[in-house]
Amino acid sequence: MSLGKRRGLRLICGALFLGMLAGCAVVKPGRLLPPEALGLTCTSDDICFDDVSRQSEAERLTQDALAFVENRFGPIKDPPRIYFCSTNACFAQFGDPRVSGLYFWATQDIAIIDKGWRSHIGRHELIHHWQNETYGMVQAGNGLPRWYIEGMAYVFSEDPRPVIPNEKAQGQRARFKQWIDAGNDWQ
Repeated sequence: MSLGKRRGLRLICGALFLGMLAGCAVVKPGRLLPPEALGLTCTSDDICFDDVSRQSEAERLTQDALAFVENRFGPIKDPPRIYFCSTNACFAQFGDPRVSGLYFWATQDIAIIDKGWRSHIGRHELIHHWQNETYGMVQAGNGLPRWYIEGMAYVFSEDPRPVIPNEKAQGQRARFKQWIDAGNDWQ
């Protein structure tokens, strides 16, 4: 191999290595560690929580969300693991505690904070999982417009809030609803 090719190969390998390191720097530990290492108890492969006294509530919310989404959209092929956090400290291991829930497109996991232990929040995040299974991670996560992905989740989860506290999310819901009301077929 010539000197120029070896240098080029080293540069490419170095850039790939630095890219991987940068990616690791932004990944929350909660997405890499086993749930038990984060202080969570799992009763199945699909449900984990930090407050065992709320186990039945977490299980009910999960079953209700699964039934709702499957009745509306069709079967979920591989249900996601849902992490139910009752404290900000627990949820901060996954993301920003200012939100009610998060769907992780790459790991296909859901994290829900105490204020998000509501039926519409579980349905919203599970709709994202359905989108991931149906459209694929690349298309749903980055290919389709955010107003479509988020708007669909807000509208079809039957979020009861007249105004969503996040102005951007409120606009996404309004745009999707307007698009549907204009006769467009989301399917």
